[in-house]
Amino acid sequence: MHSEKVPVDYFNNILNDKKKIVNRKETTKDGYIVIYGLSTEGYEIAKKIIQEQSKVIIIDENSRLGIILTPEIVKEYSNINLLTDEEPLLNLEPFDKAIVNAPVIFFAPRIRKINQEVKNEIIQKFKELIGYLSKNTTIVVNIPLGVGGNSEIITLIEHQSGLIVGTDILYYYVPMTFSDSNPETITIVGSYQQTDTDLSPNRILDLASKNDNVKIDTRVGSIISAELNHAINVITKYSSLTCINEVTRLARLREDRKEILNKTRKHIYLDEIANGLFDLRVINHSLPSSTALNYLVNGTIKSIEGYVKNLVDETRTQLKMREIKASRTKVTIVWTIDNHEIRGDKTILRELLESKLRDYIAEVEIQDAENYIPNSLNNIIIACSNLDQTKIIDRMNMNVNQHHPNYKIIVIAANSAFDTTEI
Repeated sequence: MHSEKVPVDYFNNILNDKKKIVNRKETTKDGYIVIYGLSTEGYEIAKKIIQEQSKVIIIDENSRLGIILTPEIVKEYSNINLLTDEEPLLNLEPFDKAIVNAPVIFFAPRIRKINQEVKNEIIQKFKELIGYLSKNTTIVVNIPLGVGGNSEIITLIEHQSGLIVGTDILYYYVPMTFSDSNPETITIVGSYQQTDTDLSPNRILDLASKNDNVKIDTRVGSIISAELNHAINVITKYSSLTCINEVTRLARLREDRKEILNKTRKHIYLDEIANGLFDLRVINHSLPSSTALNYLVNGTIKSIEGYVKNLVDETRTQLKMREIKASRTKVTIVWTIDNHEIRGDKTILRELLESKLRDYIAEVEIQDAENYIPNSLNNIIIACSNLDQTKIIDRMNMNVNQHHPNYKIIVIAANSAFDTTEI
């Protein structure tokens, strides 16, 4: 997604630090790093490493094949979508060989389950790795595991492989932050039985960060401190979003909502609300029940799900205000989503929105702003991000003279104020 730079000698420094720790090294592994997961975040990590290393393998967790990446490939295909869409001829590496020979493995698979099924999917993917892990491997986990989730993974590794984490295998936890995370927050790199001098947390974070231009306060700590710190960052973000959304709902008049959000607070779009929702759900399922924190997180999730209902209600309100019949209306959801992201919450929320709209309106579709064409029905477009709203309005304005006078085109912004534009 972003073009990111890696510190000079990053890869060599990782290996040199590791050699200092593991002075008992008995075998020599090939000099390449493996990314487990054909995800956007995994590909961004690979792009950074490839600047210092001629070979990186990214594993498609579905086909269980390793794709050998080179500087030429990542230069030609700047993001994972281009690589998968164009399907170029690529050199492949067997799954087992790639894992056995890798000195460092980044765990960044796409997760598409929700609620209780998330843990099972993560464990299943990790089990695929464990059978081929060898001594002196470093594992860096980049997906959020909630509170206590790493303990389960570490126990699983030791039970199934016979290798001791912290002795035979080095283990780090640094979940990839969602794109709009606050750069001022503290990031703790979880290190299992290691100290700050064992492996520079800044170098680990450089690979797991989406923004190289912002100085992030990075510290090394225990696994549990990293889990709890990530929970603080996620819950803090969503507490603020929920507060704005719930308070603005108290304003009955649209003009009052706009006044509340004008200048002092930005409009929050559904796209932003969905960023990190996966993390919040994982945290929720890892917390003890009937605690104040559990109630807080549960309430936040209910607020987000309630936002979708409010958006549907707003759509129905627009029909009533404009005296438009639902049977003569087509609703189009415009939401640009990266299907290769680790988190799949945007797709899940979009499907939920589509389902609830179909309860009232027969014709509902999902479309890209660039390809949208209005039909002879009345058209209501729901723009789920600021970018999508700008794109669709620009597209409609370019073709305004082609619009038929007998139907309407209405754009509803899926934001806190439900800004509405008729074109």
